[in-house]
Amino acid sequence: MTFHASLSLSLALPLTLLLTACGGDSSSDTQNTVSDTCVAGETSVQWEKLLSENAANLSDYQLFSNPCNATADPSPRGIPYTLSTPLFTDYASKYRFVFVPQDTVATYSEDDSFDFPVGTVITKTFSLPDNTAERGFDNERQIETRLLVHRESGWVALPYVWNAEGNDAVLDVNGELISTELTHNEQTYAMDYGVPDPQKCKRCHQTEGVFTPIGPKARFLNSDYDYSTGRENQLQHWMAASILQGLPADADSIDQVPEFSDATDLSAIPPSELQTYAKGWLDINCGHCHRPGGDASNTNFHAYWELDFDSNQNAHGVCQKPISFGGGSLSWIIYPGNADESIMIQRMAATDGGDRMPPLGRDLVHGEGLELVKAWINSLADNPACH
Repeated sequence: MTFHASLSLSLALPLTLLLTACGGDSSSDTQNTVSDTCVAGETSVQWEKLLSENAANLSDYQLFSNPCNATADPSPRGIPYTLSTPLFTDYASKYRFVFVPQDTVATYSEDDSFDFPVGTVITKTFSLPDNTAERGFDNERQIETRLLVHRESGWVALPYVWNAEGNDAVLDVNGELISTELTHNEQTYAMDYGVPDPQKCKRCHQTEGVFTPIGPKARFLNSDYDYSTGRENQLQHWMAASILQGLPADADSIDQVPEFSDATDLSAIPPSELQTYAKGWLDINCGHCHRPGGDASNTNFHAYWELDFDSNQNAHGVCQKPISFGGGSLSWIIYPGNADESIMIQRMAATDGGDRMPPLGRDLVHGEGLELVKAWINSLADNPACH
């Protein structure tokens, strides 16, 4: 296992000490020096540097007013956003921002990620709480901040890992495994949190050989966000902020993945809507690879949103055998009406690197997502082709 001493130290330090290092009270001269660097101030995004340099430190780009906190207060032209159904990464909190240069605009797309102009920066900070019941910056440890930067040559991925002092994140293109633990629903899990190298980023972000963002699609942004000015539909907010053009006048024509989180009451989802919820979860967690041109395009399972299930059950893996995974005693990727006999569920519940799906980006099982997909498969009518 790759393991850096600085990363080990940052996870071993008490949370209160890490917070002190980022601006809290301290009598230590060293800590006072560190806290001075964590004072929020007026910043300006370093657009030229983003377009031309792989900066050693995240703070070099001045994307956030406080160099110690990439979860809030972006510099001008930065807008926070969220996804109605987020990609699962070991119960980490995720803080997303999009920065679009002045006098440029992204173009709406019905199905794919928006066409963002050169200079756009998308940031996603992964922050681990000790207990998922108590989230928020004061109760979490920033682990990494990933940047997607749209340069003249295309998109590039830059992973920044937060240092032991918590006062900056450092470019790390080698990837890391960080051993830690986390409590979720009163159960404590030991895990190896994986920071990907850029090549692993490409596996998920490439379609037809072209590197592209995954999350910022209309269907995941067609939901409300609580801005400082109040709750507002994210797509409408982007239009009003002049960073998006081409939004259809008929809002009802825009697809909408329903909001699903770990707090969603599965029993409250009407049976008639289970498929929509499950399709949304599978789309964001699996659909970028399990689609034409994706990393798993040659399998018998496709999961992208726009593929209609009722008329394309075989393409979704119903009564289909996997191409590269035997499935043990199980026969079908999806066995309608029988989740426990479905290979998909077996792989979603696996933690071994050779069996688990998704194969990257997680060490733990997403229990809530697993139960959602199981409920959907169990709700499906039996298919004679499986017998």
